[in-house]
Amino acid sequence: MKKFIFALAAVCSGYFAQAQVQSFGPSVGFNYAWLSDLDNESGRPSFNAGFTYNYSILQSAGLGIEARYSEEGVKQDIGNTTLTTKLNYLRVPLKFQYFFGDLGDNFRPKIFLGPSFAFLIGGKSEIRSGETTTTIDSKDVFEGFDVGLQAGLGFNYRLAERTWLNFDAAYTHGMRDVLGSNSGSDAKNRLVNVNVGVAFGFGE
Repeated sequence: MKKFIFALAAVCSGYFAQAQVQSFGPSVGFNYAWLSDLDNESGRPSFNAGFTYNYSILQSAGLGIEARYSEEGVKQDIGNTTLTTKLNYLRVPLKFQYFFGDLGDNFRPKIFLGPSFAFLIGGKSEIRSGETTTTIDSKDVFEGFDVGLQAGLGFNYRLAERTWLNFDAAYTHGMRDVLGSNSGSDAKNRLVNVNVGVAFGFGE
């Protein structure tokens, strides 16, 4: 029995050591953002850019964390007045990832789910009415912190030894009223993003 336990432990430790994969690299992507519960709104296309880190301790599962600059916001047309809201966030999604296929496969589809934290770092809001344009700092109106739930899918493709092409498509559903609890609104971030990046493996 002891021999069996030691043999099983050796197999498991070898499996986990082989399955541990870490990677880090840049990522860029397209954003389509809007806010919920607003009249006459339309989405705002923009971009995001940052870095992503992945850690897989199991053959089929792992963790991912990103830090990226993300331009978001919304556009509203009310009569002859156009309000363009630009919200620039440092967005930090934490992803619980499930990979299909085997660890050594060159192409591995994946799905992921997790929280997404956002810190408002800038942006301007413009109100255009006829020939008059008024500009205000978005940080003076909107909440400085947001949290939401992100879900998505994608794939990793091996370009070379320890080098992967990463593709992600995700939807983020904001949970907080970005105008504050006393605003009387229910304006929450909504975001669709498509990202492409290159990750470089390191460690054992």
